Amino acid sequence: MEFIAKDKYFCMKRAHERLKKINTNNGNSISNTEAKDSTEDFFNHCYHFKDWLKKDRSISITSDIEDFINNSTSLSLAADYCNSFKHGGLDKKARSNKQLEKINTHIKFDLTPSGFIATSSLEITIDGVKYDAFSLASDCVDEWNKLLRQNNIKFSNP
Repeated sequence: MEFIAKDKYFCMKRAHERLKKINTNNGNSISNTEAKDSTEDFFNHCYHFKDWLKKDRSISITSDIEDFINNSTSLSLAADYCNSFKHGGLDKKARSNKQLEKINTHIKFDLTPSGFIATSSLEITIDGVKYDAFSLASDCVDEWNKLLRQNNIKFSNP
């Protein structure tokens, strides 16, 4: 089977768009699990994009992907988040050298003339620092885009 990095990249981007929608305008419906599920989905695609980059024979990466992740605050936090939920806690040393402490969901309703707009966000507490999951996800996308630019890789829209 072929593992085309472009496919995983755009899967990650779609997961990011779903997270953005939940975070900014989910219409008049919301659940208390949507932000958590969408965050976990995004970070799974985001972190595993590295595997697809390594296995795609049609592209050439000159950077060490694992070092790139370890040297990126957002990607190392994403790796720890992903692996924490994949394995029911980290079995190995955290890439970020930080401890995932708590996850809080925040739901907000804004009244409009036609009803309300619901939004939901996830707040991740890591070593006492609170991170907005959508902001962290956006930083991760920026980091992957940086690696792709450094390696002259351009993915055309599917």
